[in-house]
Amino acid sequence: MIADPSFCMSSWLMYRTIVDQNRSFSPKISPWFFQNEPERKAVNTAAELEDALSARISQALEQGRVGLMLSGGMDSAILAAMMPKGTKAYTLRCHAKDALDEVPTAAAYAARNGLCHEIVDVYWSDYEELALPLMKQKGYPIHSIEVQICKAARQAAADGVEVLIFGETADIIYGGHSKLLSRDYTLEEFVQRFAFVDPRFVLKEPQWITEPAETFVRKNGTVDVFAFLNSFEYPVSLGFYTNACRMGGIEFFAPYSYTVLGHPLDLDMIRRGESKYVIRRLYQKMYPDLPVPDKTPLPRPMAQWLKDWAGPEHPAFLPGCHEGLSGDQKWYVYALNEFMLKVMGRDL
Repeated sequence: MIADPSFCMSSWLMYRTIVDQNRSFSPKISPWFFQNEPERKAVNTAAELEDALSARISQALEQGRVGLMLSGGMDSAILAAMMPKGTKAYTLRCHAKDALDEVPTAAAYAARNGLCHEIVDVYWSDYEELALPLMKQKGYPIHSIEVQICKAARQAAADGVEVLIFGETADIIYGGHSKLLSRDYTLEEFVQRFAFVDPRFVLKEPQWITEPAETFVRKNGTVDVFAFLNSFEYPVSLGFYTNACRMGGIEFFAPYSYTVLGHPLDLDMIRRGESKYVIRRLYQKMYPDLPVPDKTPLPRPMAQWLKDWAGPEHPAFLPGCHEGLSGDQKWYVYALNEFMLKVMGRDL
């Protein structure tokens, strides 16, 4: 393991992970990466997806008492329709001014499917309590959703739930990242578009890292974005949830992650506004009287919570670099600053 904090800082800001798993922030820190990618069944139609999801839910039920993370979106709504009646379904509710509230929509799905609906209230104080332990366990900074999932996992575990089911990876596998898929990119254009924070505007010694996307450059010079998401982003995303559930003392289970799209993604359909068209068909079968819900990210009101943050204090950052960043971008800088200040100098 090579200690290379400069590389790791830029890598985290751009990709939310350490893209070279032979490097770490410190010789005292061994980073944890999601490794156990499941065997994936090819899916072409809504009926095939329904069968595949149903089989995986049956597998989860054999592992112990299950719970479901239920948002207001169609991915978890589909899973809700497959769960045994009486299953506990958990919905996150962030307490911040004008924060997205998915509770009413999720409650309607739970009632319709006979699930026991539970609300997980999330406050900034939860970040103050859980962020550093999650970083220490992981060995590098965390995505903001990890705190929320950890709290939900702890609540579910206290309820006697042993396996917590998520709709995670559905967007990656079935073309849900419609903005990323909306056009063709050269390598430089794509890295610029994908990077969550440009380290050149944040760090005193930034590195511009393009290697993760280079493998996916086609002969015509454009990046196969869908392949990049399914190969690179897929395990990174699963790592967020697995790390949080490990800390929460519960088994993470994502039925969609056991599937893969069995045909080339229909980019024309995505770009006409029908993202996740296979999942849409299944949702319409299960909820024929309801409109397909708009895609919304999991609620994380960082713009509100970090509104008055004075900015990073670690000397690796440029002064005032947080100014003008979005709420989510502020979190990435905030998390990295916290890690550098409070974890780097300590043994894990």
